[in-house]
Amino acid sequence: MPAGLQPNSPYTLFLIFILLLLATNPAAEQVLAFLDTALTTTRQTVRNFRQGWETWNLHMTRVFSA
Repeated sequence: MPAGLQPNSPYTLFLIFILLLLATNPAAEQVLAFLDTALTTTRQTVRNFRQGWETWNLHMTRVFSA
């Protein structure tokens, strides 16, 4: 059996849920596309914030160690 379709895997249940949702609700694809966009944007925002925070921390460490 393929690794992604193990019977006790939570991903298998999620996949079944998504397929049922797509089969019963025609607008579900648009909702999932919006969710994908929102999650991708949020992930990029958090990465940018973290990078800025690390840069700020590096500069402040240099200022206070001098």
